[in-house]
Amino acid sequence: MRVSEIFFSLQGEGPSAGTPAHFIRLQGCDVGCRWCDTRYSWDFRGGRELSAAAACDEAAALGEAPLLVITGGEPAEHPGLAELLAAALARWPRVEVETSGVAPPPRPDPRLAWNVSPKLPSATPRWRDPWAHVAAWIAEPGETFKIVVGDPPDAEDASDLIARHALPRERVMLMPEGLTEPALRERAAGLADQCKRLGVRMSPRLHIWMWGARRGV
Repeated sequence: MRVSEIFFSLQGEGPSAGTPAHFIRLQGCDVGCRWCDTRYSWDFRGGRELSAAAACDEAAALGEAPLLVITGGEPAEHPGLAELLAAALARWPRVEVETSGVAPPPRPDPRLAWNVSPKLPSATPRWRDPWAHVAAWIAEPGETFKIVVGDPPDAEDASDLIARHALPRERVMLMPEGLTEPALRERAAGLADQCKRLGVRMSPRLHIWMWGARRGV
């Protein structure tokens, strides 16, 4: 596998926010979101080569944690994902995968959770690709939709796409886009009202609030 980085932190987003977690960030992504804060993980030739077992060994050596987060890059497009999932599920009580949903779920497991972030039209020219697999993701019981919302018309687009694709509201989280604490606070204020109107949750970005846009957190 091509691995961008391995570190130990708190899960900053999604339903497990605040949980101590090991992170394995896979290398390679061509979804191309304009606001991406991990562009160093885009180049498929970057990072370093590791086996799934070696990556899990390196993560586990950082300390005890109940959660492993596999992120990217784009894990769904990574050829080593299935092997990594098998190795991770043998060692951690809970495994989460951060993905755009650009490919359908590769395997079910009761201890495997998917944080699926389908894109809005402002994010990338490929925004339609993740929405093409939404039905398959809805059928995956361990899945949460985490939609990044920035400036207008993102909020309106999110509402329209949630309704059009009949996303289960109890499994939807809206997350403010931003790389600084002031930007997140400003967008979150308006997003809170939308979450109340739609009956969905808001996802924080705890790592930005605590440490800013840095690697390894």
